[in-house]
Amino acid sequence: MKTVTLHADWQPKPDFKLGAKDIDGKLTYLGSKVWKNPELKMVEKDVPKIGSTEVLIKVKACGICGSDVHMAQPDDDGYIWYPGLTAFPATLGHEFAGVVVEAGEQAINKRTGKKFEEGEAVTAEEMFWCASCRPCADGYPNHCEKLQEIGFSCDGAFAEYVKVDSRYVWSLEELKRVYKGDDLFLAGSVVEPTSVAYNAIIERGGGIRPGDNAVILGGGPIGLAAA
Repeated sequence: MKTVTLHADWQPKPDFKLGAKDIDGKLTYLGSKVWKNPELKMVEKDVPKIGSTEVLIKVKACGICGSDVHMAQPDDDGYIWYPGLTAFPATLGHEFAGVVVEAGEQAINKRTGKKFEEGEAVTAEEMFWCASCRPCADGYPNHCEKLQEIGFSCDGAFAEYVKVDSRYVWSLEELKRVYKGDDLFLAGSVVEPTSVAYNAIIERGGGIRPGDNAVILGGGPIGLAAA
C-alpha cells in the first residue's frame, strides 16, 4: 500500500539529555531537540496484519494537522519544529476516518459490547494509552507512562490502511443520520481536533456558563471547534 512516511536523522542537540522514557536512536518526547533533516517520502508498505483485539481500517479521509507540518518543516538549523513525542521513520496522519475491513475476534466496540463489523464507519483516538499505569488510572491517559501516538511514534493514516486496537476505535454509524457519502468521513476526520477543544473547555475547564466571557486565540480547526 502507498504511505506518506517521514524520515529524519537522529542528531541530538548538545543540550539534549535522554529521558527516562526515551529510546536512544529511535524515540523521544522532545522531537525538536533530536530529529534533523526531515524528509517526506512516498513509501510502499505491506497492509498491516491485525491481532485479536485490533481493527484494520481503510482510510477514507485524513486531515493535515499543524503538527504534521511542523514535523516535516525544518528550522534554520535543520531540526523539526515539532517538540513532542516522535519516533521516525513513521507514516504521518492522525485526524482520520474510514471503514472497517477486518476485525480481530476480540475487537469489541465498547459502546455496544459487540465485535466491530466489516463496513462499519469509524474513527480513532490519537493517543494509545495503556490503561494500567498511575496516570491512566487517575484519568490522565495523555500522561500514560507507555504512551504511543498514531502518526507520531507509530504508523498513522496517511496510508491506504491503518490498524488500531479496538479500545481506541469509535463508531461513526450514528452520524449517518446527518451525513451522507463522503461527508460522513470528512466529519469523522475532525473528531480528533474537536475533542481537543471539548477536553479543554468541558472536561478540564468545567464549561462556559451564562454570563461568562471567553477569548479564543487562533482560528484553526481547534479554535473553530471551541467557538
